[in-house]
Amino acid sequence: MKKTIILLAILVMAGNVDAKIRVGLKGGLNFSSLSITNLSFENRTGWHIGGALNIGLPFGITLQPELLYNSKGANGALSVESGSHIIVKDKNTSIGYIEVPVDLQWGLKLPLLRPYISLTPYMSYALNSGISMGDIRKWDGGIGLGAGIDIWKLQVSVRYFWGFGKVSNISGSPSVQNRNVMLSFGVFL
Repeated sequence: MKKTIILLAILVMAGNVDAKIRVGLKGGLNFSSLSITNLSFENRTGWHIGGALNIGLPFGITLQPELLYNSKGANGALSVESGSHIIVKDKNTSIGYIEVPVDLQWGLKLPLLRPYISLTPYMSYALNSGISMGDIRKWDGGIGLGAGIDIWKLQVSVRYFWGFGKVSNISGSPSVQNRNVMLSFGVFL
């Protein structure tokens, strides 16, 4: 952690610093699923909304921490019976999270636009669910990869997220992780 902070401080203090800080609003669609060995769920369309801070650093690097409400889940409900026998029912499983992704972007500064690629670790906390909250593990985290483009004050991005945390809190349940494609639109001041 200290090394990361020191590295960011050195980048900011490097010659000809072009540190530009912008505040923005983001929102968009999620296409999420739950990953379980030998079982597949259909994607569930959800949404996300929140704010972002865009910090321009030297060498084409931008740091963009965000605070989002994110609706994830899958089509099909998950329940656990004796042992770890799984039953999939025909209904939506949705989980609402407060999520803090930190988008590390690298891009090219061109006239009027900036295409970029990104690496995005995140942490999230479950607020509500279509199933019993006692069965849901509250904390989740993971990493995302993506690409996007900044055009003037607008930003369009697509990212794929792999959740590392186990979603189910039920003893003996199989490992279930969130998977999410996030299509975002942002406006920055």
